[in-house]
Amino acid sequence: MARPRASGENDPPVVLAPAATVELVYGDGGVAIDDPAELFHEASKYHPSTVGRQTRGYLLGTSTEIRASWPCSGKPRFHLPAVELPEPACLDVSLGAAIRARRSTRAFADAPLSLVELATLLDAAYGITGSAVPAGDAGGPLLRSVPSGGGLYPLELDVLAWRVSGLRAGRYHFDPFRRVLEVIRVGALEDEVRSAAVYAEPATACGALVVVSAMFWRTRFKYGLRGYRFALMEAGHVVQNLLLSATALGLGSVPLGGYFDRRFDELLDLDGVNESTLYTVAVGRYPTAERAPARD
Repeated sequence: MARPRASGENDPPVVLAPAATVELVYGDGGVAIDDPAELFHEASKYHPSTVGRQTRGYLLGTSTEIRASWPCSGKPRFHLPAVELPEPACLDVSLGAAIRARRSTRAFADAPLSLVELATLLDAAYGITGSAVPAGDAGGPLLRSVPSGGGLYPLELDVLAWRVSGLRAGRYHFDPFRRVLEVIRVGALEDEVRSAAVYAEPATACGALVVVSAMFWRTRFKYGLRGYRFALMEAGHVVQNLLLSATALGLGSVPLGGYFDRRFDELLDLDGVNESTLYTVAVGRYPTAERAPARD
């Protein structure tokens, strides 16, 4: 590992020995023999001799209950009031232009997001895009805007709306099958988010904070420990879609991975074991009119 040189420094970079590198990363004691990250990485590896025991995909073919629930992986709350989402806007910006223009934004204007913009973001992030069976057939899984291991879709999206036209401030759950926001809790939640977020200012100054959580059993029943990896990967797919669609709409956004897990899980009524928060994304308007939507 080379030490970066300061501006104007003519000395060659200092190359650190491997042992020194390990101490910088892991501390004086180096890597602990029971390091949790390494243990998990090893435990979730596939090997030709053990993959049959690690995966339980045969359940999809043998369990009537699982086959029946597979097409609609979700957490609907039909007993709650819901806000119907408008049709999403057409994102007429090329992928290349959106990738080049994407930047993380940590300051936001007070101007609200529109409900159409929020609908567009959620649809791009985890919306329904089609069916895995031919038109006219029934019973097949519905496809979404991101790849998912086994088509199991273990993630859920909640919206903490601060400034969204047509929505009262509060917590909402995105149901992609009905294309609605279920009203979980109305009222100010800023104090709770500030206590749960490491970077409280962008998390509460934005128009909306989108929270990605996972129901791990949805993917682990088939893939074992590897399924946990798949849930993390899928959260990355979802967030990148959300960031690029925000850029295409001319909105600012920033992914926020710094939060106190237990506090955020309590805010979302998650037990922290079978279900837990994975990622949060702040989206809002730029503080000035200097930024415009990405263009080709």
